[in-house]
Amino acid sequence: MTGRPGAGPVIVLAAFGASDPAALKAVWSIRDRVASAWPGAEIRLAFTSRVLRNLWRRRAGQADFRAANRGLPEELYEIRSPLALLAEIQETAPRPVLVQSLHVAEGEEYADLRNVVEALAGLETIRPDQRPFPGLLLAPPALGDGGPDFLAAAARALQPLTALARRAGAALVLMGHGSRRLALGAYGGLEKQLRREYPPAYVGLVEGGPEDILAALAEPRPVLLAPLLTVAGEHARQDLAGPGPGSWASRFAAAGHQVEIRLEGLGDLTAWADLYVEHIRRGLAAL
Repeated sequence: MTGRPGAGPVIVLAAFGASDPAALKAVWSIRDRVASAWPGAEIRLAFTSRVLRNLWRRRAGQADFRAANRGLPEELYEIRSPLALLAEIQETAPRPVLVQSLHVAEGEEYADLRNVVEALAGLETIRPDQRPFPGLLLAPPALGDGGPDFLAAAARALQPLTALARRAGAALVLMGHGSRRLALGAYGGLEKQLRREYPPAYVGLVEGGPEDILAALAEPRPVLLAPLLTVAGEHARQDLAGPGPGSWASRFAAAGHQVEIRLEGLGDLTAWADLYVEHIRRGLAAL
């Protein structure tokens, strides 16, 4: 937690989470940008992944892990779900809350988060002053609803990556997560936006694999692989950059491409973190 509890709005940053402490640097980078924009504001962190919440709670009692990872925020070892954290805020002192999704797109995790926030925001009481929250609002993920303004802003935030690819004469291949249950056209829209500035830019998904991109890159060439993920966690380390034959790095190399990997989460890009800052700014204005 940053800031101190008070009468002002609470900003809740809701991330999927990560198991690797180093990968969480991207989340801390986002939080630092938010804290810089609202000095003194109470900023709380929640993980939407139950598996990762349980992992960090187990680590709370692992002396060896804690000794090897000194300096991690204590709140990690007590990390809550958005629902549990909102209940704690309400119980401590009801005040307006802005929940900022740190997801990339409106996938399954975001949909579940939206359902929780909208359900709590819609609770009615006989006496209006007894409502659980004076105000509760969810701000959208990085790509918003996939509309042109959101996608244009995201493409601008990714300019450091297109610049790296351009200097290397490489195709830029970004790996997002995707969803088996939801159609996420925002990823395709982002690819189109990126190609306006840098034509050899491709966006693929863990859930779909790189087959279409491999087919499009018929001739061997330099390829810059990077995660289109808030943190460079397990998907980035294994699915994108892992040593196994099924990883994207291995498959592009097997096709004859010269592979370079940028293994950092999007949150490490200041301009990407500022996408969330802008969403928070708009949300607080509407709260």
